[in-house]
Amino acid sequence: NCLFSNEEFDLKEALRSESSDKEICELLEMAVSAKREGHGIGNVDFIRPARSMSQIGG
Repeated sequence: NCLFSNEEFDLKEALRSESSDKEICELLEMAVSAKREGHGIGNVDFIRPARSMSQIGG
């Protein structure tokens, strides 16, 4: 998802836990399928997350 998205998928937790390869693949598939076309930053109704880019990972 876009770094500015409010929707997040915690891949790090899945990798650190005892998640199976299948569960990790399913999480990745969910994240990719939830990705929107474009980021929408220029939209009037865009709400910027409360986190800075360094906290997000960008």
